[in-house]
Amino acid sequence: MTPTPTGDVSSTSIADLSLSIDEAFGYWFDFGDDWWHQINVTNILDKAPAGKYPRISKRIGVSPPQYADFD
Repeated sequence: MTPTPTGDVSSTSIADLSLSIDEAFGYWFDFGDDWWHQINVTNILDKAPAGKYPRISKRIGVSPPQYADFD
């Protein structure tokens, strides 16, 4: 049984999820195209090193076009 999503995206932070290493969470990116993303927790740091975030660490398959029928 899939758990019912809870929380309000406008006020929930990732830290509020109280995740541990090897856990995951997902989000629904595009309601019309039904794109779901899974984020796997691989490390937890008190402070992230300098750099550009978020980072893509792995892709599975080819990314679909955002608007395939748009000319």
